[in-house]
Amino acid sequence: MRDLLRSLHLSLDLLLGRRLLLFALLDGLVLLLTAMSMFLESNGDAGAVFRYVFLTPAVLLGLPALSGMVDLERRAGCLDLALAAPSAEAYFVRRAAAVCVVIAIQGELIMGFSWLSSDQSFPLLAPGLQILAASAFLGAVSLFWAVRLRTAGGVWLASAITLAAMGEWFFFDPIPDRLHVAAGKFLPGAEAAVPWLRSLAVLATGSLLFFLYARRRLRRPELMIS
Repeated sequence: MRDLLRSLHLSLDLLLGRRLLLFALLDGLVLLLTAMSMFLESNGDAGAVFRYVFLTPAVLLGLPALSGMVDLERRAGCLDLALAAPSAEAYFVRRAAAVCVVIAIQGELIMGFSWLSSDQSFPLLAPGLQILAASAFLGAVSLFWAVRLRTAGGVWLASAITLAAMGEWFFFDPIPDRLHVAAGKFLPGAEAAVPWLRSLAVLATGSLLFFLYARRRLRRPELMIS
């Protein structure tokens, strides 16, 4: 576990540099505001917690962080050396994974705490699996554009447009309204499960396709350098 945490920290530190502290402070501010809302509103909306704890940091913080995963070497003039390494593919995938893992862990922990503090008022696995699928999709989309576009700004814009185009599934709220839909402690009822499973299927398929195309590009470094 210690090695994993050290690897995550090193990847984030290399990717963000001096901006790492700024990102951490902004993320902490989001968590603080969400925690205050949860404590002040005894009947807080679990869907709102999902949006503020996961979706907001993912889009506002995760996306800018991911957009520079290849541009860092390009601006330093050493992209050809990075791509010539035997583990070049894993090198860039590890950066994307570090950001997505942090976002996913944060979302899972806060949603778990919200589930316990609200007397298990929503199906826990629904937002849990949605967070994993959306995190993977975010990382795959960012990697796909990072290996094709030359600037971090271009990667951010293209990734944001892709998320907007897939917004029906990426921004899908997996927490059903118990007043209108039956749901258990862990899984939603059949009526709410259909759109949720459809969203998971679309995100999983999209993640796989974007990742495979990005990996194929990484295996042809001459296309990225030219």
